[in-house]
Amino acid sequence: MTLWTFIGRQWTKLPPPPKGEYLKGKVVLLTGANSGIGLESLKHFSTASPALLILAVRSIEVSERILAELQSLHTDLKGIVISLNLDDLDSIKSFPSRLKDKGIDKIDILINNAGINPGNDDKPAEMTKDGYEKTFQTNVLSPILLTFTLLSFLKQSSKPKVIFLGSGLHATCNNQPIIEAIDQKKSIIKIFNDQNSFDNKQIYGRSKLLLHMFTRQLIEMLNDISIITVSPGLAITNLGRDFKFSIGFIIFGAPFMFLNARSAEKGARNLTSAVANAEQSYDYWAECGPSYSESSWLSSGQGIKAIKAFYTEMIDEIEKITPGITKDLA
Repeated sequence: MTLWTFIGRQWTKLPPPPKGEYLKGKVVLLTGANSGIGLESLKHFSTASPALLILAVRSIEVSERILAELQSLHTDLKGIVISLNLDDLDSIKSFPSRLKDKGIDKIDILINNAGINPGNDDKPAEMTKDGYEKTFQTNVLSPILLTFTLLSFLKQSSKPKVIFLGSGLHATCNNQPIIEAIDQKKSIIKIFNDQNSFDNKQIYGRSKLLLHMFTRQLIEMLNDISIITVSPGLAITNLGRDFKFSIGFIIFGAPFMFLNARSAEKGARNLTSAVANAEQSYDYWAECGPSYSESSWLSSGQGIKAIKAFYTEMIDEIEKITPGITKDLA
């Protein structure tokens, strides 16, 4: 993606948030619902008459306060807050039982919004207790595992939909580690969890590229579920809370962001428009409609080969974590 393509996308005038009761009768589960894109999306959803909003979060008290505030504005709004920690695979594996304890057996729309950006500093990899690099687990492994963990709930819906939050950075990050893994017939997962080759400045974009690679293939395999990867664009959220304000960033980066970044509310319109309007799977959704990935590499022979290899690896990985979890694949 060129700089001018990025700026053109950022300055595209977005339509207003969807109106009406587009969530009537729908059970919606949203991760990362208490800040940024997730919070703004939650505000949009609260006006759309959902049957139930499920906030799957780590910060229970904050989320309960947010939900109470929304319910004071929308007296018919039904919602619950349930603990979910993407840094802990046991939390994901036990999540269905917590849903059932609340009397929930169906999900119409699953929104994998939660994610992290470890910033622009040179620092070593941070590993989770499960043994994965933290950004890889939070942005790639956990959303995929959660989706498969909740397939039985989604199958109860007449029109199930799964949203993954992507990023335009998937097209601009350095993908050389993936290329080398394919050329050398090595594990992509192992390379991304190797502390010796870790690059903190690149990991966020690379994590979004890996997620995009997987969801492209998942669309083919789960053809009875609408799967959409949504890019909110560059938006002002607390996702950048770990960025270091160096002299260079203050002089060049901060003014660029100030001039071109969207508000979190405008970024959320991309997500809520997909929830309201997408009637089938889309590889990419940006500027509030079906779009295209700026990565020509993904459509190249090498990219297609990498997509298939990584998809197979990830299916094997989540099978190791939860045996039998992929049995519902088409």
